[in-house]
Amino acid sequence: MTKQKTAPAGKTTSPAETLDRLIRARYPVIVIESYEEARVLDAVKFIAEQKRPNQQPKAVLDWSYAQGLRHIGGAKVYNTPNRDETKDPVGALRVIFEWSEQDTPTPALFVFKDLHQFCGNGQQPAQADVVRWIREIAIAFQEQPTTLIIVSPHFAVPSDLEKDVAVMEWPLPSQAELTAILDECGEQVSSQGVKVALKNGSRERVIQALQGLTAIEAANVLAMAVVTNGALDEKAVSIILAEKKQIVKKTGYLEFWDADVSMNDIGGLAALKEYAAMKRASFSSEASAYGLPAPRGFLLVGPPGAGKSLTAKASTGGQMPLLRLDVAALMGSLVGQSEQNARSALRVAEAIAPCVLWIDEIEKGFAGMQGGELDGGTSRRMLGTILTWMQEHTSPVYVIATCNDVTSLPPELLSRFDDLWYVDMPNRAERAEIITIHLAKRGRNPADFDLPILAEATEGYVGREIEKIVVLALNRGFGDGARQIKTEDMLWATKRIVPLSKTTPEKLNALHKWAEGRARNASGEDDAEETTTKRARKLEL
Repeated sequence: MTKQKTAPAGKTTSPAETLDRLIRARYPVIVIESYEEARVLDAVKFIAEQKRPNQQPKAVLDWSYAQGLRHIGGAKVYNTPNRDETKDPVGALRVIFEWSEQDTPTPALFVFKDLHQFCGNGQQPAQADVVRWIREIAIAFQEQPTTLIIVSPHFAVPSDLEKDVAVMEWPLPSQAELTAILDECGEQVSSQGVKVALKNGSRERVIQALQGLTAIEAANVLAMAVVTNGALDEKAVSIILAEKKQIVKKTGYLEFWDADVSMNDIGGLAALKEYAAMKRASFSSEASAYGLPAPRGFLLVGPPGAGKSLTAKASTGGQMPLLRLDVAALMGSLVGQSEQNARSALRVAEAIAPCVLWIDEIEKGFAGMQGGELDGGTSRRMLGTILTWMQEHTSPVYVIATCNDVTSLPPELLSRFDDLWYVDMPNRAERAEIITIHLAKRGRNPADFDLPILAEATEGYVGREIEKIVVLALNRGFGDGARQIKTEDMLWATKRIVPLSKTTPEKLNALHKWAEGRARNASGEDDAEETTTKRARKLEL
């Protein structure tokens, strides 16, 4: 394990420094939310061993349901508690309470790992005697150089303890910690004769690829890269990213997406394409030095199949990781679990930053809000967590959300985005471009087709429906002896695909009216006028 280091003056406060300040301020009970017990214990040992004027070194004792209470570092302890007698949480808490009642108790930091199992989880009530002992300890430790530290992945603070405990989140490893893990791995494998070649920026690329992983996950994936490649070099990046996708996916609510599409795969939307390129450039250090604030994100509103999700995927330009957040998967059965899941997902995104966080069909994730408290207020609390983060975060995480029904979103969410974009029905020129893209993607020469005729015939069709027309024409050609398709086949297919503009004209017209004056048109102002005029005429008929 890497040792904790305090941050240089003027730099962001490290979690170890924050914990140290809480301990020195005599907070009697501190809850640390983290999966990484080993990293937290390293920090606690580091803090306990600090030599300061007029302060005694502190002993470090940890407790788990399996091991009981044991001394693991720091100052010596002469009367070590019996581990078997302290496996019960009540017995362990009684021992540390009595510790504080000694005439001259040894200053100590008690780290309890499994105590959250006995403090209630939203479905099962907290164990009353455990909660009572924690309150007694909170009172007693205020006058002693002794602290109870509870480490838990998720800790639902019982109402009885709300005023007695301080809660802090332990972030994922920083670049400095990941660098130390990489260096440690390099030293170990080089001593075994494995080649280590991390030069000319490859070391920095490996460290960037590791961001968003826990310390254990980072060490494991580096070991996997060495075993796979037989060396520790830049080839490790592809192995790390492949493993990282699986690790991120294990969360159940985040998914790592490959940037396998670009803006060249999208027809039209000229204004939005230019905007996305401008925003990508603003993530650079040069933009920050120029005085540009970090961009926060934009919301794409439009009918289904108009290309919103494709645009979100292409917006990274292949330069940043793309994480897809499944808002529905954040919902947990336990009280407070949904908000905790949201915080965990956002912490991962911040650790991987700079990145794009894509929330697809965001209105479906907060559908429970429309009924007030139909879901016990879970949607509202989770939305509050996300809104606060969108307002306060300073990390380079760019949020792109898509929405089909904007009327179901609360106004406070809309205000968190830099811009609202409306992806309208494609105009004639955009339809010709979309047809060209899908024909070329399937090995056909667009020049062999009468694009103006096809663009006219597909008025009222969105991009997804135009793709279906191309595929249906190919099906017809293949069924007719695998011949080459012609313009006539495409026209034949248009008559067999019923567009949304005919099946739900009322909804589309209402969405278009909402966007007027509220959202920027992704095609540009000139295109918007042409599309609006033609579409209004079409819908009235």
